[in-house]
Amino acid sequence: MFSKSSLSALFGAVCLGGAAQAAPVGTIKFCLDRADPMFNVAEAVANAAAAQQGMAAVLVLRDSSKDDQDSDSAFGQNKFFAKLSKTCDLIMGFPVEAAYLNLPDGMAATLPYAATGFVTATTDTKIASFPAMARTAKLGVVTLTVTSTYFTEADMSHEIVYYSNDELYGALLDGEVNAALIWQPWLDRELAAHPQKLHVAALEMPHAAWNMVALYPQSESQGPAVRGFNAGLAALSADGKLEALVQPYGVPKLNQ
Repeated sequence: MFSKSSLSALFGAVCLGGAAQAAPVGTIKFCLDRADPMFNVAEAVANAAAAQQGMAAVLVLRDSSKDDQDSDSAFGQNKFFAKLSKTCDLIMGFPVEAAYLNLPDGMAATLPYAATGFVTATTDTKIASFPAMARTAKLGVVTLTVTSTYFTEADMSHEIVYYSNDELYGALLDGEVNAALIWQPWLDRELAAHPQKLHVAALEMPHAAWNMVALYPQSESQGPAVRGFNAGLAALSADGKLEALVQPYGVPKLNQ
């Protein structure tokens, strides 16, 4: 015979779906920026990687586009991430070169969760290699990005420099340039909001391939949050689920 208490417990389990759900074995607190062009990808990966390890994802959201700029101006990049890491275990959405890991002082990076970088975009011109286009076409770049370092004395007359992605993209649509060498996440977000018929291809040049990682303090490299996220990410990659989570971006090589 079942006692009244055991029957109540059984009824509760049935009402919740027929089986009691295992409680999370821990939590991972993620900092995400709503202004990040890859916010949706970061959110999906955070939730899925934590769940894969039976952990709960706690998302701490901010919007840098609406922040009081003066509040962060006193902080250099290193101090800013050190401050943010006191709120979260992992800071999602940090871009690093695929071949060169350059991180803020005192910070370390998780395994990469998405592959992206700079692309070439045109409105009606077939995309050729950069050396070929640089000899004949007007190419737009954003100042102080890696794409502005590709030009030599022989082809610098074909380089047109802009101060922002918005200016560069506007110049492409207005026909001021034949092609734009532009950051893929920014372009994808713009095209999702305002569709345009463009030809887009990965820019096959040095320093053009980048990965997205999460940051954490170096002192936490063996912490449960970091180990849980990396293990979850590796499992998602191994069984093919990561590819769907990060589209339209690529799946990076994971070197544990």
